[in-house]
Amino acid sequence: MTLSEAARAVSLPLSTVSRLLGTLESSDFVRRLSDGRYVPGGRLLKVGVLALHGLDLYDMSAPYLEQLADQTGETANLGIPTADDQVLYIRQSLSKHSIRHAAWIGRSVPIEGTAIGAAISGRFGRNGVSLARVTLEPDVTALAAPIFGADDLIVGALSVTGPSYRMDDALIDRAKIALLQAVHSLSLSLGASEAKPSDGRRRVQSKIELPTIEGLT
Repeated sequence: MTLSEAARAVSLPLSTVSRLLGTLESSDFVRRLSDGRYVPGGRLLKVGVLALHGLDLYDMSAPYLEQLADQTGETANLGIPTADDQVLYIRQSLSKHSIRHAAWIGRSVPIEGTAIGAAISGRFGRNGVSLARVTLEPDVTALAAPIFGADDLIVGALSVTGPSYRMDDALIDRAKIALLQAVHSLSLSLGASEAKPSDGRRRVQSKIELPTIEGLT
């Protein structure tokens, strides 16, 4: 939001809100964009990730991420939707290759234009997988598949990312199979039905709100 929007939201003078936002920005709780809007900063996102400990999806995803990374040789990721049309990476199992997709835990990417965003928003193909050979980073290929909860709504997604020169058609085909097996098993563990998703049939669960800063020091 902008400075004026923030001031209206909390019913405080612009000067007061400007000072408060300046303090939060210096502590990395918020970040100011070039157009003057304020968005959550890295420290606030980390607080959100810590708050996720204890959630079934976070806790149960670890073995599936590790298995995906072992089976594909590439980085496996868990992402969840946030209320600002972003996907927040909350857990990863990194590739053992020296050249690999960087650790993105606590970082957000847009839903639009990303494989994991397409999976989370229900825009995956008939095989249940979304593929992006051109992502936010050059020469990175990504594929993702949605995770379903007990109400059969999409609650997140698993993805596999790696440098495009290694992600040839053969590896992508193997990764699709491993990815679908992982999300199917994880979804069943979360209480989803046995029915396999088809393109456009499942709705996304309410997006997670980023945490407030009340009580933080």
